[in-house]
Amino acid sequence: MKTQIVVLIIFALNLWLVNQFPRYRLVGSFLFAFLPLLTVFFPQPRFELDYFWWEITGYAFMFAGLFLMLWAKKELGGVITNLSETPSKLVTTGPYQYLRHPMYLGLVFIFVGWWWVWAAVYAFYFGMFILAMVWVQGYMEEKFILEKQFGAKFTAYCRETGMFWIK
Repeated sequence: MKTQIVVLIIFALNLWLVNQFPRYRLVGSFLFAFLPLLTVFFPQPRFELDYFWWEITGYAFMFAGLFLMLWAKKELGGVITNLSETPSKLVTTGPYQYLRHPMYLGLVFIFVGWWWVWAAVYAFYFGMFILAMVWVQGYMEEKFILEKQFGAKFTAYCRETGMFWIK
């Protein structure tokens, strides 16, 4: 349990660093994506589930998340060349016509699927805090980067699309 709290603190610190230091974004994005996946490997109790069905559902979630992330990355193709820069124009095609943060939602699907496959109790419960921090990251990105960069166009886009869920 103590290890999970340390991972959660590192994850929160990483989010702060990503927002404060643009040069750190590439390293921070890697930690953002992979740190929650490591939580299942620490000693912890496991859920007593009908493992077969939870495992299939977990893999389905991970596949859906990967598909959504790759689709979103394809749409960002000419707009952003690496994770350490902000987009040069507002993308509203592909999954972005339905969601403002499809890559984050894809990560959420991957995290939840991974935690279901492993049925790790602490990883799943602390994962709820990590998911809340993903929402905070998306919100901060909108308020401090995208609204300033795209102004009224982004505000109109927000009225038509959901942050993580389809409107």
